[in-house]
Amino acid sequence: MSDDVAMPRSHAKRDRRSLKRRLEVLKLPVLPLTHHGYLEPTDRSEWPDEPEAVGVGPEGMAYAVWRHSRDARRKQVTSHVGGSDIATAVEVKSDLRVWFVQSLPEGRLLLAAARRSDGAAPNAEVWSDGGELLLTGDLGDAIEELMTTPAGSVWVGYFDEALGGSGPQGHGLARFTPDLSPDWLYPINAGLPPVFDCYTLNVHAERAYICPYTDFHLISIADGKAVDLGVAPHRSAHGLLMRGGEGAFLGGWGPEYDLVTPIRITREGVETFGSQCRIVMPDGTEAQGLRYTFRGDTLHAFHRGTWYVVTLNDLFAANARG
Repeated sequence: MSDDVAMPRSHAKRDRRSLKRRLEVLKLPVLPLTHHGYLEPTDRSEWPDEPEAVGVGPEGMAYAVWRHSRDARRKQVTSHVGGSDIATAVEVKSDLRVWFVQSLPEGRLLLAAARRSDGAAPNAEVWSDGGELLLTGDLGDAIEELMTTPAGSVWVGYFDEALGGSGPQGHGLARFTPDLSPDWLYPINAGLPPVFDCYTLNVHAERAYICPYTDFHLISIADGKAVDLGVAPHRSAHGLLMRGGEGAFLGGWGPEYDLVTPIRITREGVETFGSQCRIVMPDGTEAQGLRYTFRGDTLHAFHRGTWYVVTLNDLFAANARG
């Protein structure tokens, strides 16, 4: 049989499996997101588009980066606590294609691009709350996740294209100081599962959790030490909630993009408990096209300028109701 005949049949078989799995997921109970607030710039005539980047800082505030309608270098960074009010707004001028925005101590803001080619300008900038550029830094290429801590540490997880580079990115996960200097790198050849792609990153206080491709072990990092908690019972998740010894994975391969899998950590490793369900919008419609941030036990979801949340308590309550 020629390859051009075999390939369509292979694709058709894969599509049938995907459809079958999607129909199974659609039968699961649903976990609705809760509307939490809106992200808005100060003036829609100047900042008309949806946010260029959104993120949630360690204090629970949401941050949005808006691009000016006539000058792409002009950006406004707003912060929000929920509802419709703007907590703060500052204008900066940056050539970065901003993909990540986070807060740092003393009101500072961290803006970062996901990509950085050799010889290019640094891909991270720290700004004051008055719009003054304080410093720039190189966080490496192929950034998949970026989150800061209350102390100002910057956790960075990378996707697989980072493996071809040198420096922190080649470790798959790195922590930087508030002045953007690397101060911890994920150990290589130390008996821990490698990080070929940092699918998930959850940062709560100063602790980070990851569940990386390809081995999909749940790993906790605190005080400069990484601990392998065991093989994840659900593979390919792109989100993780954690609180003590309990948590949940969100997502998975293809048709499992909205799947929620509750987990707990035991002496035997990482186990599922309770029932799987799927994330939906507050009105019950499909949850698609969302940007997610995972902070401790809270999932923050953004669609354009609308902010939604769901917590582990919501998940456990839904499980208790059956």
